[in-house]
Amino acid sequence: MSNVVFQVKPYPVDLPVRHYGELSTGYDEYLSSVKSVGALPITLPHGEKQVEVTCENIGRLAFLRDGDLSHFILALHTPEDETQVVAVYLQGKWWPVGDVLKTSNKSRCGLVLVESVMERVVLFLLSQVIFGILERPLGEDLYFSVYSMWEHGKILWQNGEAVGFYTIKKKGSLCDSCTGQSYQLPVLDSVFVRSHWRRTGLALQMLEDFCSSQPSEAILGISFPVSPGMYGVCKKFLEIHEEERDRLYEVEAPGGWAQRRNVWLNIQLRDFPKHCGNSEQSPQCSYSHERSEANLEEEGILQQCESSVSLKDTSSSGKKRPADQTNTGTNLKKART
Repeated sequence: MSNVVFQVKPYPVDLPVRHYGELSTGYDEYLSSVKSVGALPITLPHGEKQVEVTCENIGRLAFLRDGDLSHFILALHTPEDETQVVAVYLQGKWWPVGDVLKTSNKSRCGLVLVESVMERVVLFLLSQVIFGILERPLGEDLYFSVYSMWEHGKILWQNGEAVGFYTIKKKGSLCDSCTGQSYQLPVLDSVFVRSHWRRTGLALQMLEDFCSSQPSEAILGISFPVSPGMYGVCKKFLEIHEEERDRLYEVEAPGGWAQRRNVWLNIQLRDFPKHCGNSEQSPQCSYSHERSEANLEEEGILQQCESSVSLKDTSSSGKKRPADQTNTGTNLKKART
């Protein structure tokens, strides 16, 4: 009887990428070939539909920003809607978004710290494409800004798939690039669970992980304003963990005592957003003060492959608002050839 070796299909997150610059290696040559060869159809998973790869529906997604440094990945969108990203170009080929969120590494299970380049790409897709566009609740205008490459976060993996994440602003980290202020306490900045996996206690699991990973004597924050769904999760958590009631606060940056409100006290006073008891009707997310100061400017739609038009861009405005509001959380630019 012969031994049969089954090869495990590797996904992008399982492939070695040492530097962010490797993601854009060969982009110019590939775009030139697309322009010269013409339309090339690719089939999305399960044979749902074919999308033609042309210069008109390839864009650049800015997935990391740190000062003047930007990193881009190529994205394929549907011809009829340039915000609907269906695939990204990684390791010399197109990958459907769903495949980029999968792993064949069985050790990647549960909450895993974001460390590698490809894990940063997964975090980006979850926050900007999945939450930002594909799973946005009707009437919901809140979004997550693009994360820094130094952002501390964890991705929640279940059965080989990324199903959620949370990010933290560490004590001492800068609140933004303008004021020079630093966070005075660890702050749970954003939490998200994909719609198919809600109502299973995963947001509660992430909140527990955040609290248990911090020193027991530390005061902890959750970014203001806390969403109704996240308030529901906090209520469940504090009913179970009474010892955490005195150290969990809703905070505005940088988190001084005048900028903190005890979460359990808010719950007791019923001073929280409406419908917080139904924690699964909206994404499990909170939004930082830094994100509440973004000013979205419409610069135009994607037109030609040679252009570099920004679909959506962000800039600091100094105007305080309850949370970021826009039609899409992505920054999609037309790729240059």
